[in-house]
Amino acid sequence: MREYVSRMQNRRDFLKTTLAASALALAISPGRMPAAPSGDQSLRLITYNVLRCRGYAVTPEAKPFLKAAAAQMPTRLALELALYEPDIVTFQEGPSEKVLATIADQMGMHHAFFAGGWPGAVLSRFEIVEQQNCPLVSWNERPSELFTRHWGRAVLRLPGGKLNLFSAHLHPSNAAVRAREIAEMLKVMAPYLEQEGSVVLQGDLNHQPSGPEYPRWRSAGLVDAFDRVVPDIVPYSFNSHAPTKRIDYIWTSQALARRGGDCRILFERAFRTNTADPRSVALSDHLPLMADFSQ
Repeated sequence: MREYVSRMQNRRDFLKTTLAASALALAISPGRMPAAPSGDQSLRLITYNVLRCRGYAVTPEAKPFLKAAAAQMPTRLALELALYEPDIVTFQEGPSEKVLATIADQMGMHHAFFAGGWPGAVLSRFEIVEQQNCPLVSWNERPSELFTRHWGRAVLRLPGGKLNLFSAHLHPSNAAVRAREIAEMLKVMAPYLEQEGSVVLQGDLNHQPSGPEYPRWRSAGLVDAFDRVVPDIVPYSFNSHAPTKRIDYIWTSQALARRGGDCRILFERAFRTNTADPRSVALSDHLPLMADFSQ
């Protein structure tokens, strides 16, 4: 085993170069973003807690492989997401802005970065015309106890008009703090929802549908992307080895929800571990959530 892992590590530079070349083959040159088709108003959204692009392993046998693949993880992530041809992706627990820019270039996307204790990000094939880190109504600056992960807003120019996109990662363990975060978020989002335009909120909200937080989003006029579908399985998004919790969401305004179609958890491919293989490594401890919206 040690000898095999050693050979893997010796080949790291070769593999990294090969993967980078493959990524560039899928993407366009850095700085040249794909033009959105003028008559196409379909939309594919993905939200994903990427665990800083460190990868995820649950068994001792997998740890050496995770370490050997560490330098490849951002490229592996870009390649895997690109297969699904998303229009917009949001990250929670994102990597540094430098690494994020590399992923965006490999996918041929624009990007916005939301600094925080665990940074957030938006990647979009559409132009990002405005971005704001930690938008607030009640305070002039971020209170130290709130939004310790990230909370951000971006405006995207779509063929059919502008999309107000909100990305968030709420407190994982303190329900009182999470309630205050939601209150502030709803204040910020209210004017955009009242305009009845296209609004999206997605991210790791760290609560389950049975919790008191869930009805607050509904009361504000947001629609759960899963409302229009009946999943074959309960849409758990955490963890990627044996999922038991639904804590990642895509919420939309009523106008956008009427165009909603398929929505599913990507419990597949490199996003999950293989329980039959003790050496299996996943891209993150969360699973991505993907939702489609038609013309």
